[in-house]
Amino acid sequence: MRARITTSCRTAGSRYTRLNLLGWGILCPHARDLLWHGSTPLYPPEYPTADESKELHDWLVKQVDEALRHVASEPSVALREYWHELGIIKDGEVLCARSRADLIYLINLNGTTSIVYVEVSSTRLNPAKPWQALLRGIALYYEWGLPVGIVIVSPEKIMYKLLEDEDQTSIMRMLKRESEGFRPSPNLCSLCELRNYCPFKEA
Repeated sequence: MRARITTSCRTAGSRYTRLNLLGWGILCPHARDLLWHGSTPLYPPEYPTADESKELHDWLVKQVDEALRHVASEPSVALREYWHELGIIKDGEVLCARSRADLIYLINLNGTTSIVYVEVSSTRLNPAKPWQALLRGIALYYEWGLPVGIVIVSPEKIMYKLLEDEDQTSIMRMLKRESEGFRPSPNLCSLCELRNYCPFKEA
């Protein structure tokens, strides 16, 4: 893949954010600008139902892990809550996003080692979730140098794809969109994790 994305975040002057927020930055150039200008906090937001959501999420992760191990034809190496970081290069600046993946499997198919990354959601998928999963998949590709399969599991649907070079191209194209004249939709703004920090949010 093209070297506009990197896992090296040790460049002087790099800004840091959370990868989930960068997923919203892909959808909305106003959210992207907030991240690049350092206008958002690094700590994760607190939600009133966080403990309940985490309990259900952890239960789903366990169920998915057991199901995948049951159907796997060969033993695989599983990594849970794997931390990684990803650097995005734009206009000579690097924005580094830290992330923790739910489930990662190193599998061997016909003598070829590949990565299967599984993202588990305990709720309906928000619009940024597929982009967040692609970003994690790209980070895994650069860290391991192996083909990456991405699976998103939620109560309503299962999505999957093999990571391709076009995915990175799409991400970079959307991150370069102009914010001038961009009008986010009320539906997008109501779900965005950056809503409380954005002066352009739609009611």
